[in-house]
Amino acid sequence: MYYGKADVNTFERGASREFLVSNGKGGYAFSTVIGANTRKEHGLLVVPGERTSTPTVYVSKVEETLFARNKKYQLSTNQYKETIYPDGYRYIQEYEESPLPTTLYVIYNIMLKKTIFMPKGLPCTVIKYELLTSHERVQLEIRPLCAHRGIDSILESETFEADISKQVLSVSGNKCQSHLYATKGEWIYKPLKFENVIYTKNESNGKNIETLWSPGLVSLEMGEGDTIYIAISSEPMQLDEAKLANMEAETIKWLKSKTKRAPTQNVTIASELMRSASNCIKETEDGGASVISGYPSVRELSRDAFIALPGLTRANGEPMLGFKVLKTWLSRAKECGYIMPLEIDPVTREPKLAAVDCGLWFIYAFAKLMDQTESSTAMQSWWDDLKLIVDKYFEGIPELDLVCADDGLLEIRTNNPERNWMNGAVDSKPVVERRGKLVEINALWYFVLREMEQYSDVMEDENSKKKYGEMANKVASSFPEVFWKKEGYLKDWVDGNECDDAIRCNQILAVSLPVSPLDPERGRSVVETCWRELYTTYGLRTLDPHHDKYKGRCEGRWDQKEKARFRGMAWPWLLGQFISAFVKFNPDKKDIVQYFIKPFRAHLRRGCIGGIAENFDGSMPYLPHGDVVSILSVGEVLRVIYEDLAEM
Repeated sequence: MYYGKADVNTFERGASREFLVSNGKGGYAFSTVIGANTRKEHGLLVVPGERTSTPTVYVSKVEETLFARNKKYQLSTNQYKETIYPDGYRYIQEYEESPLPTTLYVIYNIMLKKTIFMPKGLPCTVIKYELLTSHERVQLEIRPLCAHRGIDSILESETFEADISKQVLSVSGNKCQSHLYATKGEWIYKPLKFENVIYTKNESNGKNIETLWSPGLVSLEMGEGDTIYIAISSEPMQLDEAKLANMEAETIKWLKSKTKRAPTQNVTIASELMRSASNCIKETEDGGASVISGYPSVRELSRDAFIALPGLTRANGEPMLGFKVLKTWLSRAKECGYIMPLEIDPVTREPKLAAVDCGLWFIYAFAKLMDQTESSTAMQSWWDDLKLIVDKYFEGIPELDLVCADDGLLEIRTNNPERNWMNGAVDSKPVVERRGKLVEINALWYFVLREMEQYSDVMEDENSKKKYGEMANKVASSFPEVFWKKEGYLKDWVDGNECDDAIRCNQILAVSLPVSPLDPERGRSVVETCWRELYTTYGLRTLDPHHDKYKGRCEGRWDQKEKARFRGMAWPWLLGQFISAFVKFNPDKKDIVQYFIKPFRAHLRRGCIGGIAENFDGSMPYLPHGDVVSILSVGEVLRVIYEDLAEM
């Protein structure tokens, strides 16, 4: 990912492209390529706080000023309430993403290179400055801007204190501490406030303007060939130039290892997606792992993790990493009586029961990982837990308003939108009313029953094999009777004599999963309908554009944007499912699949570099929205590349 001057020579171009690096422990640095923060979640050092696991923005950014040729050149860029100042993006000649985010500033015969990285596992961000060319010595001033607040809040009236000891500047405020190190020069206490900094990507409630506090600066003299490191940490650390240089080398080695299995075809998109995916994998203190659902939301959602895992592990060749994530969620399900929670509260760390499909997606992820290992030896230690999770669905789950009906199908006896993935609500009313028997949940249910029947055979558990097999046969009979429309597609939900027969995206799961309750003729018809009515460049629309409730663009008031998410916007993760279904019914047209994937090459160069957004407008111009890096989107596109394009 290389960007020349024409890509960043205006504020709009530069600020529309974001970079993201992480430490593999939930900490990250996230900003625009020109260094102007446009979101509350942006920051050079963002790690779980001292008081809570919610990410905390310790240091928002640094201001950089170069003194040379008897002049002052401000390299930074900020957006304030009424102006953009300074406009340091004018001096950027190029930006490069690999192996580390690197910016080259050029002022006449002066070339200053800036590199940003986070060492693996450390709550630390390092900035490296290299003076590549200069006919004279120059002076560089670095001034940090501190925030010490959660990613979802704004700094308003906080008192900071600073302490300088040798080459270390320590800042205290809002019950947090940040520590700044410089390999050359000395820190000077010279506090300043930067008022009316505005975050234009955050519009809700008007809380998008804040005042950042700077404790002082470090002044550095540099000659051609000199290198200087600035390290920012939330914990005291003993650092020197040699140690930081070694950290840089180890970080590059670590990052390169993440893309070593990139395929020869689609190599660019795969390697970039693998880097983005790695930023969403979080190692836990107990040796386990979890998945961050996306940036900037930084949530832990089980459904997102389970859908994305097959693509992530297939790409990096580490199914055991996937099993670690599943074990983490299994332990959380045990706390809830084997009901799989949807989310872990970012503050209380308590599991939240909300959606009925999370346990089903858990079995889906497990099945995919078992296929990748090509071994049944792991089944022994998982079998009892798998049965306890699945048997909950037989019994019904009152906590989730779920029952197993007489025809074998799962039925939700509420219209609470939190019970399914289309969970949008406005004024406490669902954006899309869904109740009764939902098509995608019962498609998953059939898949799970067939998998459990197969596992029972492996485990020589005849009683379980009979139980799951008989229920699967019942579902196979009931599913087409309940959901099939003679026009050639599936109803979205059925509740007694009521139903939603609009053409929606959820039906694709009835044909994309490895086993389907539909015969081939009906399956092919579903694929053709979704292709004809729902396919867009970046995903499947959530609603047929001819429907009177279709709203394809995320625009207008907040409530209108919320409605658009599930009444027409397109989701890339559903495109992954569509591609799998397409390949299943069109094995002779595998060459067409690359045209479904190619548009993401252009998208990877915009928004957050190397990532895929959560969703897109369902109508032109197909703008991205939601998380700028979504593990759902990234994981599903990776899965398609490695599963459906692997033999091309």
